[in-house]
Amino acid sequence: MRTFAATLLCLLLLARRSVAEGIPTAAALYQQQKKSVALAVTLEAFCPIAGAGALYAGEDDKATVLAIISTVSAGAAVGSLLYLIHLDHQSPTGVDHVVNDVETGGAWTVLVAGGLIYLLTRISGLSFAPDAVGTFNLDLQQRLGVPPTEPLVPFHAQITGASLIWRF
Repeated sequence: MRTFAATLLCLLLLARRSVAEGIPTAAALYQQQKKSVALAVTLEAFCPIAGAGALYAGEDDKATVLAIISTVSAGAAVGSLLYLIHLDHQSPTGVDHVVNDVETGGAWTVLVAGGLIYLLTRISGLSFAPDAVGTFNLDLQQRLGVPPTEPLVPFHAQITGASLIWRF
């Protein structure tokens, strides 16, 4: 009877420990669910459409706007490049030469404008991805009730040593 009671007590203690280990704490949930800044920036850098890093961080509206603008501008630039290649193989004369010059100028304008807008959306996506991840992680931290990892009082460093003072 004593061995049965001792075995039952050991099983209860082991079961209690495994149940306690099975319930995650708020800090463990935060570590599991937080987003990585490095992954967001990597996604943004390697994906040809802007907004992938912000989409990973949960900023759906801003990421969608970036994706639409970058897709349309890249499509316009590629389309105008293909149209310039098409116009290059033509040899118009007379009035057709003037029309060809207008079409070529318009295609160059769309190519340059589309390329610049695409470049700006990519830069915007790269700069927005870390901010979106930081916002997501801070919101997650507040939802789970995890205390902030950074001190609430800003830290100011002071370096002592020789200094140069200008007096007039």
